[in-house]
Amino acid sequence: MKRNSFNVLFFIKKAKLLKNGEASVCMRITVNGARVENNIRMSIEPALWNQAKECAKGKSRNLYIEQAKIKLRKLFDELEERNHSITARILQEKFFGANEEVKEVRTLIQTIQEHNDQCRELVGKDYALITVRRYESCKRYLA
Repeated sequence: MKRNSFNVLFFIKKAKLLKNGEASVCMRITVNGARVENNIRMSIEPALWNQAKECAKGKSRNLYIEQAKIKLRKLFDELEERNHSITARILQEKFFGANEEVKEVRTLIQTIQEHNDQCRELVGKDYALITVRRYESCKRYLA
């Protein structure tokens, strides 16, 4: 079986500073020479960034970067162990949770029914009976 190469790099975009003068921190995932980059929704002053160590000077903002490296390594090892195909895009999607399966699909009617059931239990405490009846009428009209 072919061994996959894997690397994660963090860097800042000095060319595009934010309005507050900070630079966005970006992450580059490389698998077998193919790479994908994205913003990790974190910013830092350019003077506080150490590119050689790929982290901020000091320890305050480095926790997220270290956790991201660990999570990506675990995802990579898990996919490799299961003999799944591994690409930079797949790792990115798994990291950000974009391809997770939806556990339960709820319709609007189910949500309204759940709300109405909760309100019916609170009749006399927080809700009047007429209010609950109006909610139920609304559900019937919607259905």
